Amino acid sequence: MGYTGGVKIALVSGSAGDTRCGVGDYAFELAQHLALDAEVTLYHAAGHGPAQPPYERLTTLELREVSGFSAITIGFLARSIAKEGYDIVHLQYPSKGYGSSVGPGFLPQRLAGMHSRSRVVVTLHEWCTSHPLRKMVMDQMLPSADLLIVTNEQELEGLVKRSGGKRTEVIPVGNVLASRRELDNVWRKHEGKELRKPEPPSGPGGRKPFALFHYGLPAKGKGLGRLLEAVKLVRDSGLDARLDLAGEFKPGTPLTDELLEQITRYELVEAVTKLGHLDREEVAAAAEKCCLGVFPFEEGYSSKRSSIAGLTQLDLPLVVGAGSREEHPFWAPEENTAASLAVLLVELFSGRLESEWAGQVERQREYGERFSFSQIARQHLRAYQELDKDDR
Repeated sequence: MGYTGGVKIALVSGSAGDTRCGVGDYAFELAQHLALDAEVTLYHAAGHGPAQPPYERLTTLELREVSGFSAITIGFLARSIAKEGYDIVHLQYPSKGYGSSVGPGFLPQRLAGMHSRSRVVVTLHEWCTSHPLRKMVMDQMLPSADLLIVTNEQELEGLVKRSGGKRTEVIPVGNVLASRRELDNVWRKHEGKELRKPEPPSGPGGRKPFALFHYGLPAKGKGLGRLLEAVKLVRDSGLDARLDLAGEFKPGTPLTDELLEQITRYELVEAVTKLGHLDREEVAAAAEKCCLGVFPFEEGYSSKRSSIAGLTQLDLPLVVGAGSREEHPFWAPEENTAASLAVLLVELFSGRLESEWAGQVERQREYGERFSFSQIARQHLRAYQELDKDDR
């Protein structure tokens, strides 16, 4: 068990476990799981480091704070990375800690220009739905990357034409809420101790009646407006539906202003509880006080959605949007409309939820195994090893 002198990896992410960036949280957990079998250095922006320290028994993970990722400072970072002689330099993009800088787009090119021995890997977490300016940054990375990674097949289809046949692999996002338990189980297994497992499904009894849960950063495409309208329709039907809304909604921003306007318009001021920003333990606790998690994404469902990945091992049935191109076990309305979503919620609250709870939670947990960071780390290490074989 543990590092035995294998691959030396630099992970680069603007944010790293600060709990305010899904990509950053993913990068931090990935770094810890890779460090079980590799020597890992995680570079992140100042002020965007982990909210809690790495797992205490890891000895092969180093965190390095950098002053920024501007087009000017990226040259200094590239030289610093090149001097370390990493086997793999793996860039995660986009990430909140990068800000609006175009600098990260030049890192692969700078390393190539220095004739660095490192193979460069880039994970693009959002390609199809990214703003054109952000895509310009990604375009700058493509020619000098040895391997591209995306999080689902739809992203692969969208990128393959743009990348000019560049080697590309699909590796899903991970379950950050279960990651620490996975790390703990590595040592428990080694020591012959009983592994930690999720509690069996308990059903909706004892939870807040008709309570819905949603969390994540505010963004277009998440269907929050449709969810709020659906809550109003369910309440109009006679059910006292309520919504616990977790996330950092900064006052004065367009998305927050729109959300508050909708809450007022649909007369939901007393029905919506804004929980604010929660850390991962608080997310799990808040979610399991409710009866349903509801995430009516515009695309229906996509495995790039880290909010869903993080909830799959909890004791909470989930509802997503309609029309997904990916197979999944979650409940979904027939159409992506507030009315159709409300019909499904009323149906679930009228007996179906209680009778199907256990089976639904077990299906979600089985599906959610693909988001295990242990499995995701193995996929990355195999991809790195394939690059090494190409050099021989």
